[in-house]
Amino acid sequence: MKALILDTQVCQVETESFPVAEPLVWIECPADCTTEWTYVDGVFVAPVVYVPTASDNKTTASGLLSATDWTTIADVSNPQTANPYLANQAEFIAYRNAVRNMAVYPVEGNLTWPTVPTENWVKV
Repeated sequence: MKALILDTQVCQVETESFPVAEPLVWIECPADCTTEWTYVDGVFVAPVVYVPTASDNKTTASGLLSATDWTTIADVSNPQTANPYLANQAEFIAYRNAVRNMAVYPVEGNLTWPTVPTENWVKV
C-alpha cells in the first residue's frame, strides 16, 4: 500500500502510486492505513480511538433518562386527563428500564444505546 502525504496528513491510500506534484509524496504504508492517519517524523500514526469510560457512559445514560423523565408522569398517558395523550408510554418505560440499567451498572466502552421510542400522541 502507498499513502499520499501532504505535510503530515495522509491524503489518499492506494495500491499503486501515480505521478503527483510537490509537495505531495507517496510513501509505503501499513495495509490498514487510512486517511485518518498522520505521518510524523517518518512514522505512520494511527488515530487515537476514544473509548468512553464507565463514568462517561453513566453520564450519557443519566442524560437520556432526564430527557424522557416527562414520559413517566401518570396523566401523560391517561386519556381522561390528557388530550392528546401518550399512547405508547409502555415503550418509554421499557426504554428507560434499559437505559437505567446502563446508568446503575455502567461499563467502559462504546455501548449500543437503546433507541428512544417515537412519541405516539392520540387525540381523544
